[in-house]
Amino acid sequence: MRKVLIAGKTKKICESISELLTGSGNSFGADSANSAVSESEFRTVCVTDGIHARCAEAGSFDIIIISTPLEDEFGLDLAAELHGKSGAGLIVITKGELAEEIQNKLKFTGAFVVGRPTNRASLLQAIRFAGIAGENVKRLTEEKNKLERQIEDMKVISRAKACLMQYLKLTEAQAHSYLQKQAMELRKTQRKAAEDILLMYDIEL
Repeated sequence: MRKVLIAGKTKKICESISELLTGSGNSFGADSANSAVSESEFRTVCVTDGIHARCAEAGSFDIIIISTPLEDEFGLDLAAELHGKSGAGLIVITKGELAEEIQNKLKFTGAFVVGRPTNRASLLQAIRFAGIAGENVKRLTEEKNKLERQIEDMKVISRAKACLMQYLKLTEAQAHSYLQKQAMELRKTQRKAAEDILLMYDIEL
């Protein structure tokens, strides 16, 4: 069962979206007769404002649905913040005429924007697309973070090698070998061995 956080302006709006997910409603944002209730794979938690949405443990949800506007804000800032805290599939529901504009504003989050009125089929499709987009954004973010860590490691290691070359009169190759040996013998990463060398010579990290 997938856990869903629903944020909408009123409790009624949240319940309408929840009914779409559970199969007990046919549409949201337009008049429509209800369909028969069916067993659902979703468990929903509803909030009506950004304050409570931010207090929720975003990382514990599989899907986050924000129906704009909320009680205390429009909801785009909330979408961006929750994207940063969670790997959940992110859905934003808004007026049909605003959908394209909002999609462009939120493209960096992997959010999928759905225009009102919407129905169960459209919402489930959006969840699938948002899940795929969210995974892609998460992967790219992880790759970016990994690259940034590698660059920082290289900077620290380069400073340590320069320190060894200055104080021990080693060549660059000798300094490199020294660092590798220190890391291997002390069972540390080269970054940690480099940091220890900088600290030993009282050089700020």
